[in-house]
Amino acid sequence: MRHIRTILFTALLALLVAAPSAAAQKSHSYTSTSMLAPVSTANGYPNPGGFAVVTGTLMTKPFGPGVLTDTVTIMGQPSPNTLTLGGSEVARFNDGTVRSTYTGTVTIHEDGSQTIVANGRITRGSGRYSGASGSYTFTGTTAPGSNVITGSSTGSIVF
Repeated sequence: MRHIRTILFTALLALLVAAPSAAAQKSHSYTSTSMLAPVSTANGYPNPGGFAVVTGTLMTKPFGPGVLTDTVTIMGQPSPNTLTLGGSEVARFNDGTVRSTYTGTVTIHEDGSQTIVANGRITRGSGRYSGASGSYTFTGTTAPGSNVITGSSTGSIVF
């Protein structure tokens, strides 16, 4: 009988220890706005095969302000006014980081303005966002003659 109590106690203790980590994962919807500009370009950017590092400010609801750094590669040009792109992103907040990858398109309009649409997948996080996963959609614009991208995202993150 004593042996059975020891086994039951051990099993109960294991469940109590495991429960908080399972409960810790929660889905959070968010929205964000950002303003980004290139800090370096190479390999003929914005032509196919070219890449850039862009960085700027990020404001998210409900997580607050942060800094965003993207590495963007132009993957192709399926039509004269459309580019395809792919890249990786790091969002840095006071309480941790969130990393993601994305693919998307840039449409260049007759006036020189651009519309950017990208779909991303959150791949990992650190600090408060440890074990993060999720997805998002980004939409942005660049004014004629400018290299500053203003945009917004909606998505969900699990951590």
